[in-house]
Amino acid sequence: MPPDAEIADHESAALALQASIYRAMTPRQRIAQALRMNVAMRRLLALGFRQRHPEWSETDVRRAVADRILHARTG
Repeated sequence: MPPDAEIADHESAALALQASIYRAMTPRQRIAQALRMNVAMRRLLALGFRQRHPEWSETDVRRAVADRILHARTG
């Protein structure tokens, strides 16, 4: 079996487990999880901008994070 197939199987199993966990959550729990993930994503984006642009002010970082989220594209 090629290495890519092993990774795909592992990823598929992880995604199935994640979906089953989310399905078992109440709507309130899913919203709380989504909010936690949103905060984590914003923090990671801000950290990346701060590392790449140490000269930026916090306002610049917040603006860049907002701009990235506003103009994000999927797939």
